[in-house]
Amino acid sequence: MTALIVVFITLSLMGSALWIMPPKQERRRMALRMLARQHNLIVQLTSIGLPDKWDKSKEAHKVCGYAHYRAKPLEQMTDNVLLLTYDVWKYQEVTAGWWSNQALSLSDQDKANLALLLSSVMAIEISRESVVAYWQEAGGEEMVDVMAKLLPSLAEMSLK
Repeated sequence: MTALIVVFITLSLMGSALWIMPPKQERRRMALRMLARQHNLIVQLTSIGLPDKWDKSKEAHKVCGYAHYRAKPLEQMTDNVLLLTYDVWKYQEVTAGWWSNQALSLSDQDKANLALLLSSVMAIEISRESVVAYWQEAGGEEMVDVMAKLLPSLAEMSLK
């Protein structure tokens, strides 16, 4: 009887310990966020208002933003540049599958990186202070590596 009580207590303690462990999906997201931090990207849980196809209303999306902040904000930049993965009637196509509210001259490497991020990133916003990629963390570590190359490159490109 004593052995049965000891086994029951041990199993209940193990069950409690397993109950507080994060699920596999959450552990994967934490690993992606730690990798982003190793690449000097800031991770933010946020929401973004994205325009609809006719730019009449904005739809709020809860997303995770991976940001690269500039050391010094750009003084000459007044409006934010928004890159979207869907067509908005007054936006211009900058590369296959990406539209922007302002004309951008992207390098071939930036276009290739944007093509890799097309399936997982919802939008990229370039502002005076930062460049932020908004996504649902659906990709893997290779997506974080691509963002770690693309975001600083976009920050430098908008300096010109």
